[in-house]
Amino acid sequence: MKQAVLNWLFPSYCVQCQSPITANLGLCDYCLEDLPLFDFSKHNNLLHRPDIVEMFPNCEFDKLFACAFYQPPFDHWLKRLKFNNQIHYKKALQQVIKKQLTQFFEQSPTLPDTFIILPLHKSRFITRGFNQVSQVWQPLLSQFAPLNSSLIRNKKTQAQSALSKAKRVKNLKNAFICTEDMSGKNVAIIDDVMTTGATLNAATSALKQAGAKQVWAFTTCLTPI
Repeated sequence: MKQAVLNWLFPSYCVQCQSPITANLGLCDYCLEDLPLFDFSKHNNLLHRPDIVEMFPNCEFDKLFACAFYQPPFDHWLKRLKFNNQIHYKKALQQVIKKQLTQFFEQSPTLPDTFIILPLHKSRFITRGFNQVSQVWQPLLSQFAPLNSSLIRNKKTQAQSALSKAKRVKNLKNAFICTEDMSGKNVAIIDDVMTTGATLNAATSALKQAGAKQVWAFTTCLTPI
């Protein structure tokens, strides 16, 4: 009854087709099913998918999860959320991620010991006022593994979007430190978009220096090269 009243007072619409949906969603069932998402029944680890290995040949992490390529409509949703804080796109992204996580872990024999959402540098967090990756991902993770905040971004880096691949790697050298012993743990790190893998590789390096057995990279989208 309460949900029906909320839907009547504050109607919500699918971000794709504009059909009416319940207030806690961003996509209708039809549009969710129609999205070009990765199929984990074929490649549970995307590092085993030939086209993705060719795009990202120098990954230091052990397993890769992503929902889709960074293309329409996902690029639009992520940009609007990141730079304009348009929250209705967060609901759509959460539906996509929840669907993909469920499929992924149905195919995976093991769960990670912990999740780490890649932190922003303190100055960037103050400027932006929020971490869009945390906003989207954090509510979805508790059923799979606990969240950990021991990875610190201790170096203020340039925005990666303006840099070449080589400069991205140099920009992120020693950008992260891990303040906790991770010996023997499988750690899953989370970011929104993987473009070259430089950020995820830098975080992986810090976690493996802290003893992590394996590092899994989870990202909303992969930028096709």
